[in-house]
Order: sequence, then structure tokens, then C-alpha cells
Amino acid sequence: MEKIEVITRSLAFWNGWWYGESGYESVLRKEYLDDLIPLLGLKEAIILLGVRRSGKSTLMSQLIQHLLQEHPPENICYVNFDDNSLVPFIKDPGFLDELFDIYIEEKNPKGKIYLFFDEVQNLEGWERWVKKIYDKNQEIKFVLTGSSSSLLKKEYSSLLTGRQITREVYPLSFREFLAFNNFKVADKGYLLKNRPRIRRFLTDYMKYGGFPEVVLQKSDRLKVEQLKNYFTGIIARDVLMRYNIRDAGKIENLGYMLIANISNLLSARKLGNAIKSSPNTVLDYLRILEEVYLVFCVPYFSYSVKEQLSKPRKLYCIDQGLRNAAGFSFSEDFGRIAENIVFLHLKRQGFDVYYWKGKKGREIDFVVKSGMEIVGLYQVSWEIDEKVKERETKALKEGMKHFNVKKSTVITRDYLFEDGEITFIPLWIWLVGDGI
Repeated sequence: MEKIEVITRSLAFWNGWWYGESGYESVLRKEYLDDLIPLLGLKEAIILLGVRRSGKSTLMSQLIQHLLQEHPPENICYVNFDDNSLVPFIKDPGFLDELFDIYIEEKNPKGKIYLFFDEVQNLEGWERWVKKIYDKNQEIKFVLTGSSSSLLKKEYSSLLTGRQITREVYPLSFREFLAFNNFKVADKGYLLKNRPRIRRFLTDYMKYGGFPEVVLQKSDRLKVEQLKNYFTGIIARDVLMRYNIRDAGKIENLGYMLIANISNLLSARKLGNAIKSSPNTVLDYLRILEEVYLVFCVPYFSYSVKEQLSKPRKLYCIDQGLRNAAGFSFSEDFGRIAENIVFLHLKRQGFDVYYWKGKKGREIDFVVKSGMEIVGLYQVSWEIDEKVKERETKALKEGMKHFNVKKSTVITRDYLFEDGEITFIPLWIWLVGDGI
């Protein structure tokens, strides 16, 4: 089949609205859409970054459905660069010119054009083409997605500076998870009245995570199967297809080990011994796994960059369900899973997150920074008794004095208490409240 025919068929397949097809129904992710819809009117390209299957393509579809209310269907063009039929052309430097020419010739759009490019990191030289079209000052709006953070940023940073607005897309927050399960969050009294039901939802969220399609799946067995497929898909498509990895088995094994050890301090030497590689190789692999959003490494907080770099980092995973489905124990790890959920909740809100230890070795799980200001100190302590309460209180009071913070928070399983300085609050209440 000739290239022109392949491109034409792919465009026809993905752009059903050109032929009167209605979009598929999906649960609106209101928090993202409220932010993104106003950006459609700006010239800058919108770039959505996030782990594979986090909902970037669905957000694109929802933005397209919004545009179709006021714009002709032929003015909106979507291209999925994960489409296997397009793979033979992704290294062709003239591919995007050909694709764009075919679209213009086929649909002859009048007025402003909206180009949606999905998983654009698969396409070699995309950033140069986008800059070329952008700088012609034509009425063309780009909305792009990618499943790699640092690598994508390096590719477009120099060419697209001042020409792009970047947003990160995560699996569902717990508030979104409740919405996907048709549970509407009301006031605190309503939450307390419905505590048993919300706690059942939280257990499911802790076990299966927040990937949208997994949440909508009714079978627990198929949820686990989907999550396992997500893990192998991230390794196969976002790591091995994109990076020059000589030993695929080692980076895959490292991925399993990392997500099994959420909330632990990272030791490149120990991990290297486990996969029979050098610490430097482990650090290289870790950087890649961070770039594809599989894991996050949280640094130690210090006003000294040298001290911060000398301390080990703590490890978290993009989704607790993904971590659980890799075959590791769930029932004994509620505390670690809760800590992972708290970390992700803070990251979703755009904060810089660190951990910290005082002079007596007392650790604070999360030191939260916004701009130049420390805005919160958080401990996660799943089960609370008087001994644990005293330990967490001492750690937080030391941290509050060190950082000059007036209040702090302990996230618990079901313990609610406030003394004016330190709030003990159940995870399920904190997640559906302000969460900061």
C-alpha cells in the first residue's frame, strides 16, 4: 500500500467527526478541562505529558468534542502516532509535510485549524516541524501529547521556548475516582455520614489505583490483567522502543523492583547487585523510568545543594494499582500505599515535594514547597496509638520549628484529631478536601 493511501486511511479512521460520527462517551475530567479549554483560544501549543494510559487521549477527545460545538468538523484533525500503520514513516523527515498536505487537500478547511498530535514523541523531528508551522503565524492551534517528561522537554525546550504551555496528566485522583463511581462529594458532614461507603471506595482505590479504564472495568481479575499489561506496555513502547537499552531484561527487572519498594530510600549499589549491573547503570535506567513517569524519586530537603545531592532519595510509583498488580503483597502494605497516594496527590497540585530528617533522626515524610515557601509538613501514619502519636508529634514539632511552619498534618487510616498545631486526619477525608 502506498504511503498516501496509508495516511489517508489513518486520517479517516481517527477523525470520525468528518463523516458525522459522534464521539464516544467518556467521564469528563472536569478539573483538567476547566484548565485546558481556556487555553484553546491562545496561540501557544498545548503539550500534555503523562504516563501511558493516564487519560491524555481521552482529554484530547473531550477537547475535540468541545470544539465541535462551534467549529466545522473539517477544521479539527487528530493524528495518533501510536498507530502501527504510520510506524514505517516516523523517521521520514518529510512525513509531517505530506500528512498535512493530504489533510488540507482532502478536507479544505476554512479558518482556524486545530491539529491534535497524540504520542508525538514517537515521531522524529516533530518539534522542528511544529516550530516551522507556528512561526508562519497561520491560524493553527497545536495540542500535543507525550509519554516522556525530561526527554520531551529537552527536545522542544530550545525550539519551542515561549511557544508552548505544558500540563502533566496523572491517573485519577481519589475525588475523580469517586466521580467515576457516580459518588458526588458534598460537605464534610455528608462524608462522615457515608463513611463506610467511602472507605470501601478507598480500599478499591488503594488496591487497583486510578487508571481510568481500570476504574471503569467491572471485573477485578481483568483490572489486574490490564495493569500488568500497562506495565509491560510502558517498558516495551516507551522505554525499549525509544532508548538504546542493550539488556531489556535488566531494566524491566529494575522497574519491578522499584515499584515494589515504594516509600523506601534508594540505594543504587544494592539495586545494582540485585540486577547484576553497576550503580551508574542503575542510575541511568532510573532516569529513564522517571522520564516515562513510571517512578518518582523524592530528594532530601536542604538549603545546601551539596547536602541535598549527597542524601539518598525516596521512591514512589505513578499508580498504586500498577504497583500492586506486579505481583507483590497488598494486604500488609496499606501504610506504604497510603504514603504513595499522599505523594501523588501533592504532585498533582504542582508542589515540589521533599523528605527531611531532624538532628535526632526523626523523619518527616513530606516537606511541601510552593515557589520559595514551605507550605506544609506531612506524615503518613496508617495506624495510630499513643506511642505512634507521640513519635509523629515530636517529629513534626521539630520540623515546624526548623521550617518556621505554624501547622502540620498527619494522614491516618481513620483517626481524626486537632490540637491547633497538628491535625490528624483520615486519608479519605484529606483526599476529598483541600488536601493541602
